[in-house]
Amino acid sequence: MRPEETPRPTTAPRARRSRGLALAALIVLTVAVGVAARLPRGATATDPGDPVGVSQTAGPIRLVAHLDRSSVLRGGDGIVRSELVIAAQTDDAAPSRDVPTDLVVVLDRSGSMQGQPLAFAQAAVRELLEELSPADRFALVTYATGGAVAIPLGPATGEAREAWRHQLSAVTANGGTNLARGLDLAHELLTRSRQAGRIPRVVLLSDGHANQGDHSLGGLRARASRAVGGEYVLSAVGIGQGFDETVMSAVADAGTGNFYYLPDLAALSGVFAAEFASARETVASALEVTIAPGPGVSVVNAAGYPLDRASDGVRFRPGDLAAGQERRIWVTLRAPTGSEGAIALGQVSLSFTGDDGERLTLRLPGLPTLACVPGEDDYYASFDAETYRRGSRVEALGALKQSVAGRLRAGEQAEAVSEVDGYLARMKSEQLRALGYVDAEGLAPAEALRDAVAAPSAAAPEIQNQLGKQYLEEGLDLRRAGSKR
Repeated sequence: MRPEETPRPTTAPRARRSRGLALAALIVLTVAVGVAARLPRGATATDPGDPVGVSQTAGPIRLVAHLDRSSVLRGGDGIVRSELVIAAQTDDAAPSRDVPTDLVVVLDRSGSMQGQPLAFAQAAVRELLEELSPADRFALVTYATGGAVAIPLGPATGEAREAWRHQLSAVTANGGTNLARGLDLAHELLTRSRQAGRIPRVVLLSDGHANQGDHSLGGLRARASRAVGGEYVLSAVGIGQGFDETVMSAVADAGTGNFYYLPDLAALSGVFAAEFASARETVASALEVTIAPGPGVSVVNAAGYPLDRASDGVRFRPGDLAAGQERRIWVTLRAPTGSEGAIALGQVSLSFTGDDGERLTLRLPGLPTLACVPGEDDYYASFDAETYRRGSRVEALGALKQSVAGRLRAGEQAEAVSEVDGYLARMKSEQLRALGYVDAEGLAPAEALRDAVAAPSAAAPEIQNQLGKQYLEEGLDLRRAGSKR
């Protein structure tokens, strides 16, 4: 055991921890039932008797919030993390879901897709067609210098699928990359042909940089964000090493979907299968989380999702929820630390569209109250060990990977190494105070990250390009556990 892993002496920590938790427990909000615009059928609020947790359930949908600590330090940074769990519980006796799905593939057929990339994409779409039932509908949009609807949205009958295979084989690669036109055509298809009771899903593929039409980041993000109003999910798949991961991940975020980095084209069929499976098993669509902060409290981050700040709160949209799926999203809050006493963090609500197409809202009765305490002993004693460790291993590490990815994209290898070193030093110091030991197992991935970034091979631009893409996806997946099936 290394010196920093040695637990603290046992002369005082247990007593300090008990005093801290007792102090926090005394000022926890009295949990009352949160009233929504229309409370979902069967909704109940529960008082967990826990200074760091609160939950509510409506039918199969459950919303839980845990804090990683129950106090902040007077004069400190005021940071506290809340893990939101959004889960769709399943009944083993109930039949499996098979919701009719409208699946639109938006395929890059620019010149860089010529050869193996296009061949793999065509093969993956063919595999996808075999999974569709006659109740599902499919469309293929292609884009290069311009865009076209190669296969109009229609039911996946046996006769139609045979025709689609021939149409797919006729797609060739040439020209530039007008990603904007591809997004426009997909949106028009779904808007014009939308039917109640169906779950739409768009999967965008690209292997290069947008260079035709409106290829600005703002313009592409705005186009993808139309998925919110259309209540469909748009996921983005970057193929190979030539695409712009900043653009593709931003498009996926705006479209409330997933971002995928595929250096191995053979994995593409698995992405299609996962996205289709999530769509056909959807139980809650168009999820929208609203955080109404308490006085002086601010929302710093929500697992990297785009934040929509308004007078009534801060919103983010994590997409859809499938049967049996559990989404874990870390929200970072900053509480005021100017004076001692109780701090009301605020409320969290979840809105979604249910099976019957009705918009429902599930509201927690209130996040647990924090205590602002004067001494470090009480502050560190208030850390909830399990939640804090989970947050360190997931949210903190994920954010680090995203930041390192950005530095590598900019060619800043030395700065990336320095950032990881600083992270490791801070985490070890904090864990010694909060846990009494260093979570060596939890920090092992950061140590491995440091080794990879500091390796001599990582000085090569092509390696930095590959690692930047890899760490961006890994960071997002860590911070949004459960978003991919």
